[in-house]
Amino acid sequence: MQKKVLITGGSGLLAVNWALSICDKYEVVLLLHHKKISLLGVNIDTASLNNLDECLSMLDKHQPDVVIHTAGLTSVEKCELNPNLAQEVNADLAKNIATACSSQDVKLVHISTDHLFSSNQELFSEKSIPSPINNYAKTKLKGEQKVLENCKNTLVIRTNFFGWGTKYRQSFSDFILNNLKDGKSIDLFQDVFFTPILIDELVGKVHQLINTGFNGIFNVVSNERLSKYEFGVKLANCFNLDIDLINAVSINDKENLVKRPKDMSLSNVKLCQALDCKVANLDEQFQSLKEQESSSVLNQVILDIIPYGKHYIDEDDVRSTLPQNL
Repeated sequence: MQKKVLITGGSGLLAVNWALSICDKYEVVLLLHHKKISLLGVNIDTASLNNLDECLSMLDKHQPDVVIHTAGLTSVEKCELNPNLAQEVNADLAKNIATACSSQDVKLVHISTDHLFSSNQELFSEKSIPSPINNYAKTKLKGEQKVLENCKNTLVIRTNFFGWGTKYRQSFSDFILNNLKDGKSIDLFQDVFFTPILIDELVGKVHQLINTGFNGIFNVVSNERLSKYEFGVKLANCFNLDIDLINAVSINDKENLVKRPKDMSLSNVKLCQALDCKVANLDEQFQSLKEQESSSVLNQVILDIIPYGKHYIDEDDVRSTLPQNL
């Protein structure tokens, strides 16, 4: 009998890719507040998760073995402008889902972030002390804490991912590739560092952690610490695009930005030791991304998702995916 996986944040970039990545192995339920998408092999349901009772009802209805909680308010600017909404989406919702999962003995995977640190160190481990510097990071950290306090059978995944997006949800790699293919120049930070991972690689490693019974915090990231600029150049080279269109700039020269950490790189040593595995290097991940470009999976993501009918995301969209930038 197939295990059932329920994924919150159903119209989001990560949720859609996650569902498509595992739907041949698991029974998948993608949860949205309003029904906006159609994916072959994936069950779509609508629900509001505004309080604990609604979370419990959702679990009663679907009886999942695992809940993947991807919903969140990820815009750093919106979190700063709307602290109450950020608290509601990134922390309170996480607590309700964790409490509901604990009461019904359901495995919870909570997707966190790599924005939690602000010191001058690099390759932060799971034992590093968080020092969030903006409201996005503060509320995501609160979400982690509430999840771990309220559900023992929990994986908290700190990550930074890339992959093919949709017409209304572009990823960082989409931003780079789409602009370069159109012959447009782009500015990428040469002094902001991270350890990005392809969504498919992320999903595979997380399910290995689930299947081997691990709990707690894990950094699921690539082996390579690099700047946003270096990432763009490596990606462009893989796709044979003009790297001269990529300008190396400093985040210090950008005005009116909410303060962000300059080094978000995470160490994946704990992950690799726990699973006795290696994470594919970025060149291999970029090659996989390139192979997906003409795949049926990518075409399905682009063609089958019903667009919002507008080209921006506002608070109504955030709320519409709750029960959901580069």
